[in-house]
Amino acid sequence: MHLITTWKSRPLSPAQFDRLMTVWGKLEERTAADSSGERVCWFQFSDGSGGVTIDKVKDVEAALSLGLEQSLTLGEFLELDTKIGLDLESSLPVIIKAQENAKG
Repeated sequence: MHLITTWKSRPLSPAQFDRLMTVWGKLEERTAADSSGERVCWFQFSDGSGGVTIDKVKDVEAALSLGLEQSLTLGEFLELDTKIGLDLESSLPVIIKAQENAKG
């Protein structure tokens, strides 16, 4: 299971930006040490307006915990949208069932 987080940057003063970098660094350090998840990718949009991260988590509890921690830690600086994502192996059987259901 994956935790997919997109964010949009809020307007920040230079002091707020410095604080964001400090807070974010602490969050990244803690997240890297947590064995319940692993960062798959991190992208910043080239215009600086936001970005996306994808974390692989081992269960729903880890996903909810990481999503809540990110939101509470960074919400002052970023607008966050976090969703659970399933890889093709996990989602394809459900997609096939849905297709069968749609046929009646």
